[in-house]
Amino acid sequence: MPIESQKRALRELGITFRSLLIGTLLCIWNAYWLAYAAELIRPQFLLNFVSLFFNAVFSLFFLIVVNLPLKRFAARSALTAQEMLVAYIMVVMVSTFGGHTMMTFLIGTLAYPFRFATAENEWSELFWHYIPDWFVPKLEVLDAYFTGDSTLYLPKHLGGWLVPVLTWTGFIALLWFVMICFNAIIRAKWTEQEKLAYPIVQLPVQMVAGQQRFYKSGLMWIGFSIAGLLEILAGLNYLFPQIPAVHLNHYSISHWFSEKPWNAVGWISLSAYPFIIGLTFFVPLDISMSAWFFFLFGKTERIIRTGMMGVGELYMAERAGGAWLAVGALGIWGTRKHLLAVWRKFADSSAESDDSQEPMRYRTAVSGLILGLLGLTIFSLQAGMSVWGIVGFFVIFLVMAVGVTRVRAEFGPPSHEILALDPARLLSVTFGPRLVGTNNLTIISFYYWLNRLNVSHPMPNQLEAFKIAERTHINSRHLIWVMMLATIIGAIASFWAFLHLMYKYGALSVHGYIVGIGREVFSRRLERWINNPTGINLAGTQSMGIGAILTSILYALRLRFIWWPFHPIGYVMTAATWGGLADFWFSVFLGWLVKFSLLKFFGLKTYQQAAPFFLGLVMGDYVFVSLWSLLGTIFDIPTYVLWSP
Repeated sequence: MPIESQKRALRELGITFRSLLIGTLLCIWNAYWLAYAAELIRPQFLLNFVSLFFNAVFSLFFLIVVNLPLKRFAARSALTAQEMLVAYIMVVMVSTFGGHTMMTFLIGTLAYPFRFATAENEWSELFWHYIPDWFVPKLEVLDAYFTGDSTLYLPKHLGGWLVPVLTWTGFIALLWFVMICFNAIIRAKWTEQEKLAYPIVQLPVQMVAGQQRFYKSGLMWIGFSIAGLLEILAGLNYLFPQIPAVHLNHYSISHWFSEKPWNAVGWISLSAYPFIIGLTFFVPLDISMSAWFFFLFGKTERIIRTGMMGVGELYMAERAGGAWLAVGALGIWGTRKHLLAVWRKFADSSAESDDSQEPMRYRTAVSGLILGLLGLTIFSLQAGMSVWGIVGFFVIFLVMAVGVTRVRAEFGPPSHEILALDPARLLSVTFGPRLVGTNNLTIISFYYWLNRLNVSHPMPNQLEAFKIAERTHINSRHLIWVMMLATIIGAIASFWAFLHLMYKYGALSVHGYIVGIGREVFSRRLERWINNPTGINLAGTQSMGIGAILTSILYALRLRFIWWPFHPIGYVMTAATWGGLADFWFSVFLGWLVKFSLLKFFGLKTYQQAAPFFLGLVMGDYVFVSLWSLLGTIFDIPTYVLWSP
């Protein structure tokens, strides 16, 4: 093949030197942007708090705009759609742990336990001796970290953080690789055989791969303009209150329910986020309907059981935990025949399964999965966990990861926050802190950052990257190593961004949660577990079982009866009746209502013709909300935030 043809073929795959260079630079910038927006902007600007990351879509939009003059005046030098999507995927990878969603919690946890130990809390006797030296920074470098007016770039500070930064970067790389291997194993089943929808990839793919039709659509620009105008006015109103604006974020209606038994409903709000309405438009009707229905069902249950019957604790969070575990377990069970075929291919390379088009050969993926899990086991054993504690943690983590990934691939919810439903909490409820053991609870507390929110979970983002590669003809085998490169660069860049900012401003002075997370982990959880080593929480365990059983029943009814209207994913998304989709329930209802009305009264053709308008709503919201965040980051000023954390 001639050299020019080889270069052209390589560019069509999207993985070129310049796409990697651009992606790397964007990773570093986004690591800083996410850190600054989460900790320095007031109120917090959580750009990756939703399924489709604001900063990633804006980075892609920026590349498209910069590429326009190149396409016009130097077409041969212009970036291809594939190259821009490779850079976008790299930004998505750093966004899976950057900012408030994970890195705030990791660094905040590492810096807290020695600095805030006192004679009164007796942490030195309770759990200090269970913390490995290589987990945490040296105590002498923390004063400047908390007080600020210093710099990270002193030999003392750099040396004090070097070991934990390398330790946790290696942990991130290994765990993220394990999830990539599992995604490579299940991809064919979910994508090729079940043909799941992957709604989250719609916008980025259309922005670059469907440029001609997408940007010539008048409906798209109408949607873009409506969302953009609303966000411009809202941002100006925040800075200059005399400017009128329509606020579409949370409007609390809790005051409507101030009398007994109605006040048992708890916090409830209305909202009309354009991007959520737009994303919901591409979600199957039965799932979006089930989401708002089960939210209202859960609120009704609170009124009846707490308000009327006087039941104190409903253990709704534990019920949601059981529901999520059931989704993950059922997702694995539904893939069992495929997994068995993959195992046969691993045991015998001549087995029938064709893996020639997969991101990894099945033997490589299974080997990587086994070796990766072995590495994580050795890491945790060296840290001081017991074998059963390690098994308990990683089984729960991976089953929930499969559950979140399944929900994203099938539903594409705007958010899937699962607040504080981490393996440590579920293990403590099921077995009791006494049986789990102080050594396991201490180390698992340092893993809490992985599952405190679950809003930017890496596994669904990795699988969606494979879907983007499939739709745009990017070499998925090469893409794996691009994702790993972005993960490692992004982890180091995120550590740098947070530490740079903390040594400059001081962790005690910033507006985010980087100190609060340490208080949550050690004061509200670990100290309480150790000082009150209770046994099994029967009521909480029962509630977990109820959540798992209800989810399983809904799956069974859906498989048995075609007419059954309720989807289990809608239930699991709102089982706790707070956090994530429950906060956006009315926006989901509006998106469902619009789609239902179009299909019922105007037909499928009209629905398809309307799709660009709703993609425009999403893109307009993302571009202008991100611009407000950039304004706050560049000029160090408070700015309008689309939603409050």
